[in-house]
Amino acid sequence: MADLDAKLLSISLSRGIFFPSAEIFSNALSGFWDYGPIGLSIQNNVLMLFRRFLKSIDAVEISGANILPRQVMKASGHEAKFFDVVTRCGKCGSLYRVDKLLEGLGISDNVEGLSDDQYRDLLKKNGVKCSKCGTPLEKVEHFYLMFPIMVGDTKESNAYLRPEACQSIFLDFKRVYETSGKKLPLIMSQTGRAFRNEISARESLLRQREFLQSDIEIFFTDDSGFEVDKSAEISFRDGDKDVKLGVDKALEINLIENKVTAFALSNVHKFFTSVGFSSDILRFRKLYSDKAFYSKESFDIEIKKGEDWIEVASCNYRGDYDLSSYKKAGAEVVEVDRKIPSIFEVSIGTDRLIYLLLYNSLMSDSERYWLKLKSSVAPFVSAVFPLLSKKELEDVAEKIVNSSAYSQNIYYLDGGSIGKRYRKGDEIGVPLAFTVDYQTLEDSTVTVRDRDTMKQFRVKMTDIDKVISESMSSDFDSLSKKFNT
Repeated sequence: MADLDAKLLSISLSRGIFFPSAEIFSNALSGFWDYGPIGLSIQNNVLMLFRRFLKSIDAVEISGANILPRQVMKASGHEAKFFDVVTRCGKCGSLYRVDKLLEGLGISDNVEGLSDDQYRDLLKKNGVKCSKCGTPLEKVEHFYLMFPIMVGDTKESNAYLRPEACQSIFLDFKRVYETSGKKLPLIMSQTGRAFRNEISARESLLRQREFLQSDIEIFFTDDSGFEVDKSAEISFRDGDKDVKLGVDKALEINLIENKVTAFALSNVHKFFTSVGFSSDILRFRKLYSDKAFYSKESFDIEIKKGEDWIEVASCNYRGDYDLSSYKKAGAEVVEVDRKIPSIFEVSIGTDRLIYLLLYNSLMSDSERYWLKLKSSVAPFVSAVFPLLSKKELEDVAEKIVNSSAYSQNIYYLDGGSIGKRYRKGDEIGVPLAFTVDYQTLEDSTVTVRDRDTMKQFRVKMTDIDKVISESMSSDFDSLSKKFNT
């Protein structure tokens, strides 16, 4: 589906959705992307839904520092273990991530987490060669992913840019616990930046060196206080089988092993569907041997992209690993009844989520492309256009915008042909477009056009806000029956 990726990138560049950082310089670094005005509006709307979701599960939100002391990353194990196993061509110097190289060549579906010797044996056994010069690739080495930082008057790095947002939550847990009534379970969340020195940062928002994460950490000592939504049906990937089950059934057959996991999965599933991911492109993949060594139970949330499934979030029952690691390193941690709390984590790649939402929302026909976004996510709730660049029409259009309760969320354009303005609105996902024409001057009605079907009807100017409001929960045909004049 490379063509769809290319078209999405083209639209994003031309409409100000996202684009490479520092692109005006020819030697700009790869793996860094900026959101433009349209993209940031979409991101803000996604995060608004995320925060609404947080409120529904009684979570509290923090904002932690991007730079963390070296002792934190040493205690967490990142300084010693946060690396990719790579192979470097001895002739031309080309560098490859071994697991992705082997998977890309079809040698193995899942080689993540093997030992150096196992990777080395697979390279030799399969005669893997450098794609650029043909030299056999046989040696492996470690490529460390954290960015070291020098803070203050020092000649050595004494801090790191955080490689994941969750560490700030673990660090702040004691303070938030003590100021929140010292009650468990406590659910904490953070949306913030993480930084990883990826070997090959490609695929735009899907793989970056600086990216946005939305993390949720559930602190608890037992799972008795978690109510499970038994009505939630989730698509699971279990080994090589796809199954759709209610959460209660998944618990019953031990596909989900405890109530905390069930609580987290059922609720985060609601968030993903609220953003606009349908059940046929959303699944939860159970991890077994490929889960993190500290995890008691793990699921990856995956979104379909063409024929592939892309990981967009990880869900891990981390136990007391993180807080215990801090304690061993000398940190003061919370204990409840002389027991260190356990943690269940949901870590969402926010930029990945947004990219896959745009990708799966990009529609086309013989005439146009459009983003089929939900009103709650779209950058504007509607557009208002004068039919022509004539003062009498522009004056009425501007009056409509300025008097609307949605005035700060309306897309207004008055240049170019009406067809081109419709296309611009379609390509950024604006659901409705109200057009002021010469009939408007006679009877105070305007044309309203649907983004997805291009159907139209006329509506009274006084009903425009009502149409916008009801469009968030009604289809266009229902709106036409109620408001068509």
